[in-house]
Amino acid sequence: MWALELAVFVGVLLAVRAYMAPAVPVAFTEAAIPAIRAPLIIDGSSAVGSSGELVSLSDPKQPTLLVFWASWCGVCHVELPWIADLARDHRIIAIAMDSGDAATVAAHLKHAGLTDLPVVNDPSGDLARQFGVSVTPTLLFLAPGGRVVTAETGLTSPWGIRLRMAYAGWQRP
Repeated sequence: MWALELAVFVGVLLAVRAYMAPAVPVAFTEAAIPAIRAPLIIDGSSAVGSSGELVSLSDPKQPTLLVFWASWCGVCHVELPWIADLARDHRIIAIAMDSGDAATVAAHLKHAGLTDLPVVNDPSGDLARQFGVSVTPTLLFLAPGGRVVTAETGLTSPWGIRLRMAYAGWQRP
């Protein structure tokens, strides 16, 4: 009986996760995302750029993880420290959607001790809509060249993120 209950639980869990998955435009899974450039408000990685500098969200030479999050998202508060740790060795760009102006987001990150995470502000959510993102947190794993290889929403463990990076073809630095 417990096997049946476990199977039902796993089935429901997978159905909910599939329902919550971002509606990434098919074009982004088949070809590179558009050449979107946005200003960094926080920059802890000199490899990405400096604060205020325009940064390309995709890089033809490097895999990139785009993390859509919000200051009001409880799950994001748990997940962002893990992502900030990974940002020390990987190209990760966090996108603060619907979280206020740049100064508000910068203050939130400073208070949370996340000043080493490269962040782009998306106060109106326009950037998120371009990617089909409506749930936070959403992680988009881009292969070199800027094609979305896989996407994930909700709480993901550090190992879950690393496994998706490996699936996307990321090499260990």
